[in-house]
Amino acid sequence: MKPLYRTLLVIGIAMGVVATSLIFGVGQVMVMHMQERSGYDSDVYILHHGSGNTIYGMPLDLAREIRGWLPEDITASVISSDAHDAVVRIDAEVWDADVIGVDADFPAVFGMDLTNGRFFTKAEQENRRRVCVVTSDLMALFGEDALELLTVNGIEYKVIGTVQGDAGTARTPFGNYSSNTIFFPIEVWYEDFNQGEFRHRLIMQLAVHSPGYSKADLARFVSHNLIHMEDAPAIKVSAPNEIGYSSWVQDLLILTGIFFVAFIVFLLAGLNIIQIASANVYDQQRIFGLKVALGALPRHLAGEITGEITACALQGGYLGIVLAGIVNTVMNQRVGQYWAAFNVFTAIAGMLLSLLVGWITAIIPARQAAKIDPVLVLREER
Repeated sequence: MKPLYRTLLVIGIAMGVVATSLIFGVGQVMVMHMQERSGYDSDVYILHHGSGNTIYGMPLDLAREIRGWLPEDITASVISSDAHDAVVRIDAEVWDADVIGVDADFPAVFGMDLTNGRFFTKAEQENRRRVCVVTSDLMALFGEDALELLTVNGIEYKVIGTVQGDAGTARTPFGNYSSNTIFFPIEVWYEDFNQGEFRHRLIMQLAVHSPGYSKADLARFVSHNLIHMEDAPAIKVSAPNEIGYSSWVQDLLILTGIFFVAFIVFLLAGLNIIQIASANVYDQQRIFGLKVALGALPRHLAGEITGEITACALQGGYLGIVLAGIVNTVMNQRVGQYWAAFNVFTAIAGMLLSLLVGWITAIIPARQAAKIDPVLVLREER
């Protein structure tokens, strides 16, 4: 094979691998986006003070008042902001964990599983017991012995349980509580981390689990009471998958566009590879004709062409994987989001595709070479 054809073939296969990497990588992220929006519990809603995707926060007494407007068979929990200034020490080591205040019903709202111990009770919450619950990743990292007690701002707290962070808490709209989180009774959280200033607007959301009640029902309960308040706050009732929906749709459209562009590049690269391989056979007709005249069988020519193209496919595959990693990394960094996955699955898919493309590409030129009439070819070269 001529060096020019070899170089073009390697580049074409590398382009195909990069396109395939984007197809698989972006495809994985698209599936994750779709699962993220479809996996919410339809009975969980979020009540918050804000406008659009902006949240203003509520004082604890307002959150408690709103909870009182809802039917008693609805399970609810306030969720605070993170105490950013809190200094957490676990086994004498300073650790940057999220320090969140919640109610005792928090795990019931999101259906969270306790892997060890228990969650704090309403009695412990009312009595201001200094207890806390950690997510399972912290327990796995430090161990039960080190996490019998932890210290925050010099105050000791007893760790009474471990909660398994799951998809439900990961998809709460104003914070991800599925990992690296410590949960405290909300009253203790206010007293120890905010000098007991319960009027501070640090309640980010009131999460409710309301089977049998629709979003419209909850909005009616809230609005019926807000109309009797002076300077009533704007309390919104939202399903988790509604918050950030416009940005989610925009991201999905962009990902879909990237997916189809990558698919078109993949098709063009495949056609280009076949054309280059066929042009190589056409340019070497005389050589193949001489080989046939000297006794070479069609399978010998096919094997030679297949071997050359397979070698180019491997080179193009390696080059394509490297380029795909660079393209995916740069794209994710530029947009500041995880838009294209690049992992072992993507790399293996790229290599397998390059070999498959090489094999398919070899079929057409190999058949062309096998049909060469040596007499006709040599006569034309006279």
